Formats: sequence, C-alpha cells, structure tokens
Amino acid sequence: MQMTVLTFHLIVSISLAADYATSKDDIRTFDGSAENISAIAGTTAILPCSVDLSNSDPSKEITWMSPKHILISIGEKRIIDDTRMSIIRPRIPDWNLQIRELEFYDRGMYICSLNTKPMSKKNVYLEVYVKPTISHETNNVKRNLKEGETANLTCNATGYPEPTITWYREKEAIGRQGPYLLVHNITRYCSGTYTCHAFNGVGPAVSRVFSINVHFQPEVQVLNREQKQDLRKETIIQCEISASPQAIVNWRKGDHIFTANSYQRITPEIYEKNIYVTVLRLRIQNLTWSDFGEYICEASNRLGKDQEMMQLIPIDGVYGTPEPPPKNISHPKTVVFNFSTAFNDGAKKSYHRQKARVLQTPTRIMHDTRRNAASVEWQNSKYNHQQPYLFLFLWCLVNV
Repeated sequence: MQMTVLTFHLIVSISLAADYATSKDDIRTFDGSAENISAIAGTTAILPCSVDLSNSDPSKEITWMSPKHILISIGEKRIIDDTRMSIIRPRIPDWNLQIRELEFYDRGMYICSLNTKPMSKKNVYLEVYVKPTISHETNNVKRNLKEGETANLTCNATGYPEPTITWYREKEAIGRQGPYLLVHNITRYCSGTYTCHAFNGVGPAVSRVFSINVHFQPEVQVLNREQKQDLRKETIIQCEISASPQAIVNWRKGDHIFTANSYQRITPEIYEKNIYVTVLRLRIQNLTWSDFGEYICEASNRLGKDQEMMQLIPIDGVYGTPEPPPKNISHPKTVVFNFSTAFNDGAKKSYHRQKARVLQTPTRIMHDTRRNAASVEWQNSKYNHQQPYLFLFLWCLVNV
C-alpha cells in the first residue's frame, strides 16, 4: 500500500515537470514583444506573431483576439465573420494576422496568445491613418451674390489625423485656416475662385474650388463728354459699361436707338474689355449737320439701369438746323458767305464773297459769338432781278 502511494506521487511529479518543461520551451520560442503597426485605410495590414510549435504539444494553439475582444482565429481557422481577415504563414513559426481593405475602425490593440501555463501573449497595436477627403455635401461651389451681401463658404474635410484646411484666392493664400470662410460686404473685386486645401500628411492634399460671381447694376462711363469733328469726316464715340450680369447696352440720339446694320452709315460696335466691362462704340461716317448733337449711352440689367450723355459738335463750334431749299431752283449750288466783325474802335468791317451770282433767301444762318463771325448759306439759281436786294442784305448784316 505504501509502495503504491509513492509510485502515484512520483508519476504526478514527473508529469508536472514535463508540463513545466514544455511550457518553458514554448515560452522560449514565443516572441511576446509588443509592436506597433501603422497602415493607411484601404490598404492591407499584417500583424506579426511568431512561435515554433513543431516540437510542442499538439494541443497548444495560437489564437488572435480583436480590440473589441472578439475571437478572430484559432490556429489557422478563422472564427470571426469577417472575410477581410485571415492567418498567413510565410514561414513555419509565423502566425500572422492579415487584414485587407483596412477601415479606420479596425485600429486598436490586437492580442496573439498561446495557451501555455502561464498564458503567453503578444500585443500588437494597429494604427490606421485616413487620407483627407472633402464631403460632397459641401455647400454649392458656384455662388451668385449681390454687392454688399456676405459670402459663406464651407469646406467639410475628414481624415486621420484631422486635416489642416487652408484657403486660397486665385492661388494666393488668404491666411485663413479652418472649415469656414466668411467674406462680409462683398464687392465685385472679391469675385473669382476660392480654393480650400485639406492636408494631414497622409497622401497628397485634396482641394475644392468655389466660384463667386458678384452681381451689380450697370455703371456707364463716357470717356469724352464733348467730341469734335469736321463735316463729311468719320468719327467714333465710345462709352464703357460695367455690369453683372451683362447689361443690354445701346447708343441713342433723341428717340432713335442705333442698331447694328452693315448697310447704315451709323453703326454700333461692341466688345468685352474684361469679365465685367463692355465697350460700346458708335461709328459715324460722312458726318452731316444732323449728326451733331446729344448722344446717350444707356445700359440695363435685372438689377437696375444707368446712362450718360455726350455732345458731338463741329470743330468750329457751331451747328444749325437746315431748312428745306426753295422748290423752284434749277441746278442748285451751295455758296457760303463768311463775314467777320470787330468791335474795337477803328477796326474795319469787311466781308468776303466766294461766289458772284448768288440769289434766293439764305437757307442757313450761323453765328459764332466766340469768334465774332457769322456764316450765311444760300442755294443759287439763274440770275434774276432780286440780286440788288441780296447785296443790300449783306451790307446790312455786316454793318450791324
């Protein structure tokens, strides 16, 4: 009986010693050093775990546990219902956990363990970085505003680490950082493209471009309020119109609006100077007396209208309204008499006649007070008995 008890204790001691020796061997071959693994979302991460079980008890197995304490695998068999995860063994001692198509929420502490006594385990921390992206829900990238309103631009960027957002206008840094950009009391000079750049060091920066158009009512500017030219010459009058949206523009004289027509002597010409400014010209060929006078450049859009006036005058500074010629004149020819008077004491009064045979009542009388001069225009016909009265009229006119 005593011999039997001794034999039992000896067997148990040998068994415990064998288990302890096996555990020590397993521990020696198990790499339990903690590791940190970094990867970018969308790529594949491999979490290492190495232990040689070729000479170990077949009951010893490697297991992987997720950061949420969910059993991922036992040995080479996947337990978790996630097909992205699998055990890969490029070498016999390797029991690596592979995770494909990484997501941000895969980050955390993973545990590789071996069921020894005490348990052997290895901590592997997985860090998942996310490239910056800008939400498609960001407010409208094309904005139309009136002068004086406030522009509110939002750039919702996500990523890990959190992206830094920088704003640019026409490729020049504004010096503003953050997801919001406010432009108060906006003017036409604030129009253009605004860009937000999001960068967090993971991959290239991403950006979104906003386009701002500032609308305002037309503003008309006449370059020359008084323009001179000779009869039968050509002249061009011009104005510039600033407006947004583009205005309807035209030149007007009295109630007559000039329209483009290649068969007319007077034609408007239009071209764009820049995004906001339109240049409107009026080309007048072979000037007549009726072409002189007041011209109005006018413009209008849905926000309002504006106009400016200018004067077209002959170089000598005078112009009159012609009367219709007499009906009973054959072969009419225009003859102009120029008179000059001087009011200084002792000055001579003189007149100059350009043509000798002149009849009929004057068709135009013009007086220029600046030069103390007068011009009289007739249309002549055949000689008749009224000629003596004509020269009497001229004498009276000069000696007034």
